[in-house]
Amino acid sequence: MNWTIGLAGIYLVAICWWISHWKRFRPADMSAFILILFFLSRVAMAVFYGWIHRRYYPGFNDSWKSFHQAVTLASWWHRNPQGFWQYVHIRLNYLLYQDFLGVHHTFWQSSGNYVMIVLQMIFNLFSGSSYYLNCLFFSLLTLPGWLRFMQLYRAVAHMPVRATWIWFHLPGVWFWFSGMHKDALVLMCLSLLGYHTHRLLQHLFSDKAGVRLSVGDSVWIVFSWIGVLLLKNFLVLLLLPAWLAWLTSVFLKTGKLRLPRVANRLTRSAEGSLFIFCLAGWLLVGMLMSRGFQLHPLQIIIERQQAFYRVGLELGAHSLLSPIPLMPDWLSLLKALPQAVWRVLSLPDPAHRHALLQLSVQLNNVIFLLLLIAAIWSASVRKIHQVHPWLLFSYWLALSYLLMIGYTVCITGAMVRYRALAEFFLTAPGVDMLYKKCIKKNNI
Repeated sequence: MNWTIGLAGIYLVAICWWISHWKRFRPADMSAFILILFFLSRVAMAVFYGWIHRRYYPGFNDSWKSFHQAVTLASWWHRNPQGFWQYVHIRLNYLLYQDFLGVHHTFWQSSGNYVMIVLQMIFNLFSGSSYYLNCLFFSLLTLPGWLRFMQLYRAVAHMPVRATWIWFHLPGVWFWFSGMHKDALVLMCLSLLGYHTHRLLQHLFSDKAGVRLSVGDSVWIVFSWIGVLLLKNFLVLLLLPAWLAWLTSVFLKTGKLRLPRVANRLTRSAEGSLFIFCLAGWLLVGMLMSRGFQLHPLQIIIERQQAFYRVGLELGAHSLLSPIPLMPDWLSLLKALPQAVWRVLSLPDPAHRHALLQLSVQLNNVIFLLLLIAAIWSASVRKIHQVHPWLLFSYWLALSYLLMIGYTVCITGAMVRYRALAEFFLTAPGVDMLYKKCIKKNNI
């Protein structure tokens, strides 16, 4: 125990000294002291996250399970390297080729848990297989993602660093995206995707002569897509049409493409309106392509719902809800919409275990709903067509993700975790508006 504390102190001092010299990642109006304080807050919550899950949820597939599997696999690697690599090859072949979007013992088959195991194995080389020391490394790994979000929202929404600081420390955001879980890596990939896409579009369509394609931004965008595919592959189904709509709307807005008169009038629309038209077009293309591949989106939703219910029964989940009755037609989906929305917003818990944890979940839910109302009011004040395409991109992702959770997820505990990604994007405008109207205006 003593050596762990001593090693943690050495690593902490070294990391804080290193990040204090970051200039490229750090926003212009953020001091080195505030950056170190922000990093320490992520580390503290990562440790708390691990403690909570070890005490109350030891049997579930979370960061502790990945940690123990990493220790076991490392031991196997030392004993039998050939057998270890054969196992890795078989698992990768199954996950990436045979059952890439399957539902065998899961909701959506992905390699996200294995990515976490590999990371834990690497961290263990430097921590002596200490979970809480690994929290330090994981917080450092995900720190650039948070800073890129600060820079991105400063550029597209004029959101001050103090406002993003409050946003990042909302209870649900702070807890779920600080712990050692693949969701924090997904959020980092989304931040890199948004930030470098914004920079790439600025480079491509700048008024300056001789501006070329930014290779660095392109590489980071490719890495972001690979990360999302490895961690939560089904998100690509929601992200890709919105990302293509973002690119298309900016390209059309430049007026460099010769189009018919009707289309030319469309390109004179505001960026937000153009994004919405482009998103509708890409969704239509996606629907037609799915028909060509004999894939029915409604049938996929039903399959995922049934798969998640089976997983809940296999785990013996105490917060298991009965699946919403669905048929493979749009009328059935519309009839089930109020129930799906109610579930994902109210988070009913039939088990009523751990009253203090349940109270904290509902308190976070109240904060989320209040900020969501503030965000809706903010959007009504500022016309939607005037909103930057990235913000519409994030709203589309959050709302479609919420609906997918409401229709398919049957375990309240899992719903709380999954919903955190939507909470993150939907609370940003509410926090920004309240900060500017209440804190900044009153010089607090």
